[in-house]
Amino acid sequence: MRIFGIILLSFCLCFASILSLNEAFNVKSNSYNNSISIDIELGKDIYLYSNKLKLYINEKDISSLINLPQSSTRGNENVYYQKLNLALPNLLLERFAKNTTNLIKLEFQGCSEQGLCYNPQTWYFDLISKKDAFEISKPYKAQKTDKKTKIESEESSIANFLATDNFFWILLSFFSYGLLLSLTPCILPMIPILSSLIVAKSNAKFSKKYSFFLSFIYVFFMSLAYAIAGVIASFLGASIQGILQKPIILILFALIFIAFAFAMFGAFRFELPLRFQTFIHKKSEKGKGVVGIAIMGFLSALIVGPCVAAPLAGALIYIANTGNALLGGSALFIMSFGMGIPLLFIGLGLGFIKPGFWMEKVKIFFGFVMLAMAIWILSRIIEENYILIAYGILGVFFSVFMGIFEKSFTIISKIKKSILILILAYSLSIFLGGLFGAKNFLNPLNFNTISASKHALSYDYINNFEQLKQEIQTNTKPIMLDFTASWCENCKLLDELTFSDERIIQKMQNYKLIKVDVSENNNEQIKTMKEFNVFGPPVLIFFENGKEKLKITGFISADDLLKKIEP
Repeated sequence: MRIFGIILLSFCLCFASILSLNEAFNVKSNSYNNSISIDIELGKDIYLYSNKLKLYINEKDISSLINLPQSSTRGNENVYYQKLNLALPNLLLERFAKNTTNLIKLEFQGCSEQGLCYNPQTWYFDLISKKDAFEISKPYKAQKTDKKTKIESEESSIANFLATDNFFWILLSFFSYGLLLSLTPCILPMIPILSSLIVAKSNAKFSKKYSFFLSFIYVFFMSLAYAIAGVIASFLGASIQGILQKPIILILFALIFIAFAFAMFGAFRFELPLRFQTFIHKKSEKGKGVVGIAIMGFLSALIVGPCVAAPLAGALIYIANTGNALLGGSALFIMSFGMGIPLLFIGLGLGFIKPGFWMEKVKIFFGFVMLAMAIWILSRIIEENYILIAYGILGVFFSVFMGIFEKSFTIISKIKKSILILILAYSLSIFLGGLFGAKNFLNPLNFNTISASKHALSYDYINNFEQLKQEIQTNTKPIMLDFTASWCENCKLLDELTFSDERIIQKMQNYKLIKVDVSENNNEQIKTMKEFNVFGPPVLIFFENGKEKLKITGFISADDLLKKIEP
């Protein structure tokens, strides 16, 4: 197990020199008899852009009225190093601070000499007007507003939590997030993959300890993949899963699952040349099958599990804002490990199974599971009705291969045959439904409602950031941006379950609806996602009067969406 510790240690240390947000920018305020001051203490190798520095009193820009210290030149930019002092005399304050309690807003942006640029920062101060002086409060990040006007997305609140809480509680909280995510459909595709891999190793000592060990390896490398992909995605400014969901990549991995299936059917065996087999056997006799399990765990996280829920997006926002990849990456790793806890129990349960001849039948079963996974992967790039047809054909073959026409003599065999008959009947129904254009697995033969929900809401499709920006600023109606992709499962669930709800359809009549398709993950789409702080679909962003009011990451039910958008 030492090698896993080395991997984690090296992964964390490579980012350790990057300063966190609080280390990079230390904002302070002081009150004096004739003035107030705001100080920005900068961390080592941190600098501020002078043209990004803005100061407002009650929404009035007073930046040009402040006597700023001499700036330094860096390339073509004027910047500040070490410390910046902003002195505001009472005479200036009296012109703009007409209320008893006033609001000061400070905006700035800085970068590190290592090449990392932090997101624009906004700090607020309460300015109290007294008889002969002014008193300024300590700085705070979120503007104090009432409940109706407070704007904060789920992932932003999580990012703020990361930035303010301590290391231990952050990791504990993200482990809890992972446990909650394990109860969602995100983790379900990984269960048959892990089960198949463990069953495929049945020729080894199929003990409870060995089965649990394989599960641990799978979950460990799945978590490592989430952490690495998350950190890389934050520095690249786009989700790495978008790259891995391109059609050519999906087809490649579907073919891999098909190959795994036929290997389980006994059509062929994956074998390295004898020389390599001998070498690997000598070097890893105690860890037989571990490398394959590790690789599948790593790839499963990237290819099969593209759920980008609020905790994951929140961690990504935090990393992007602060560059603290040590904490952000650790949070992602711990969260992913929490997601994998059910998989550990799966492995532990399979460890109680005793090997025997009957397991050849089990291998055939999991061979069909692998084929089902291949179809599931392709469902991101193929129309739903064709997917129904494919699953229908697969179900028919499954019923035959598992013995639907074999004679039944025992109670167990009769129960098995009854289940196979039900599977055959359902497979035929989705096959016929798919032929006639049905797209609903739960009601494939209801031809009257085929594709009805798809046309219930009318969207404009805009992918260009400048066009989106102009639309948001000029349109008089409230706007909903829907970031989607052809490979995004939760996006399909939003369309099929949430946006087909009559209450949502009625409510959306008041909105200008715009879909932003990021399926191709090209430069323009990456830029758009970066500008809107989106790390992967689905994301819904609501605007009113040109300002963002609400952001929702991940799937949301119709009931929950109504609660969020209703005044």
